[in-house]
Amino acid sequence: MLATLPAPARPSRFAAFAFLGWLGGTLLWCAFAFAPLPAPPEWLDRARAVCFGSPPGGLPDNWGWMLLALGPASLFAFLAVVWGRDLVAWARRLSDTVPGLFVLGALLLPPLLGVAWVAERAAAVERATEGPATLAAPKGERLPETYPRTADAAPAIHLLDQTGARLETAATAGRPTVVTFAYAHCRTVCPGLVYAVRGAAEKLGPRASALVVTLDPWRDTPSSLPSLAEAWGLDRLPQVHMLSGEVDEVLAVHAAYGLGAVRDEATGEITHPGLVFVLDTEGRIA
Repeated sequence: MLATLPAPARPSRFAAFAFLGWLGGTLLWCAFAFAPLPAPPEWLDRARAVCFGSPPGGLPDNWGWMLLALGPASLFAFLAVVWGRDLVAWARRLSDTVPGLFVLGALLLPPLLGVAWVAERAAAVERATEGPATLAAPKGERLPETYPRTADAAPAIHLLDQTGARLETAATAGRPTVVTFAYAHCRTVCPGLVYAVRGAAEKLGPRASALVVTLDPWRDTPSSLPSLAEAWGLDRLPQVHMLSGEVDEVLAVHAAYGLGAVRDEATGEITHPGLVFVLDTEGRIA
């Protein structure tokens, strides 16, 4: 429709600057929602959760997607109504010269690359959330006889959970307990581990307990556990405890369980095995 509007003799420069401002603001808006920083500060995770409903390392909720789309779209509609003829005139002027065509291409390329990048990011997160299906053994198949089993007493855990209460492994005595280790900013192994633990907890109900100890006590502090439990869908399962505490306390638990995790001091990313410990009703590693 805009292409049929008569072009003004001298298109407004303000219209061009307004369009450039809209384009830059839209790219920054999307970067704020999606940019994968090596070690996002806690305030950024909280801001994304408030603005878009995004869990740490995850994608926006339904209303977050709507906000991301409707915000820039409504502003562009305003520009089209107020300066539509001027913007068309600028586009015609640029398309009449070879340098102008390069300028048009440079303006169109960032949005196209951004859409492709967001689509790939969404696909990667979707693959990560679907990955846990590979953790389960085929239905009816038993573990091999050579699968490692022990009768060793499980190392004690004495950390804070998402309710702020101090939890000890002694409190789970008399019930089978699953113990695993994960952290909020992990986008590969951890979602699968948490999904598996959550599935086991939902199936067993109050007959069993599950403990998810953070691998990243520097960022997964006790105050962040409630939002993390909600993001991972664990907040509705009282038998599942997200655990953190002082850095030294948490690292002592890692060492006691022989975790062997290695943290990159520059990025905050953690290389770790995907371990799940099953404790029997007497607190032994079964």
